[in-house]
Amino acid sequence: MDRTPPSVARPLAHRLLELGALTVFLAYTAGFLGRITLAVDTMAGGFALSAGLIFGYLLADLISGVAHWLGDRFGRESTPFLGPNFIAPFREHHEDPQAMVQHGFVELVGNTAVFASPVIVTAYYLLDIQAQSSWTLFHAGTVTSVMIGVVATNVIHRWAHMEEPSYLARLLQKTGLILNRERHARHHAGSFDRAYCITSGWMDGALDALRVWSRAERMLGRRPSD
Repeated sequence: MDRTPPSVARPLAHRLLELGALTVFLAYTAGFLGRITLAVDTMAGGFALSAGLIFGYLLADLISGVAHWLGDRFGRESTPFLGPNFIAPFREHHEDPQAMVQHGFVELVGNTAVFASPVIVTAYYLLDIQAQSSWTLFHAGTVTSVMIGVVATNVIHRWAHMEEPSYLARLLQKTGLILNRERHARHHAGSFDRAYCITSGWMDGALDALRVWSRAERMLGRRPSD
């Protein structure tokens, strides 16, 4: 049963946009991964690709934090297009954290696929993977890891709210590769002003310790009561 409140219900046109973007993203990501796999034939290339994948995953976690922070702290649900489609879901999540457990796959990842699909399509056509240079493979690994991480973020976020996620999800949570319930609980404790990163949560420690979010808000002129 769809538990999405009427105030954040997505228009049919936006749902079709999400579905189309997700289809494009999955198709091009599969093709891109195939090309990368065929291009790696040396240890140096494998190292460069691995470094790119790790860097990209860290970047995906940071991007998830920035998007989460912006959705939580800025804008209004009434803002045209962005309000109902991007801001409202973040605000709904504070009111009912478990609502996303009932959301379908497309609803979870569709919005991020809208932004990620043009990036992966561009990388597919512009990065010369066949050149097999270490620098190109590093970039390919970074783009792939960032885009997969970003698109998968809300699935990972959903798992962090589930009482009994799948065995694979629990295994990844235990190894620390993805966000877990304990790590994410810090965000929902108090004023929702910390632990914004929701892919792996690896970046939260440094960002919170350095008070990056509160300092950025002051720089942007946001008052605590806004």
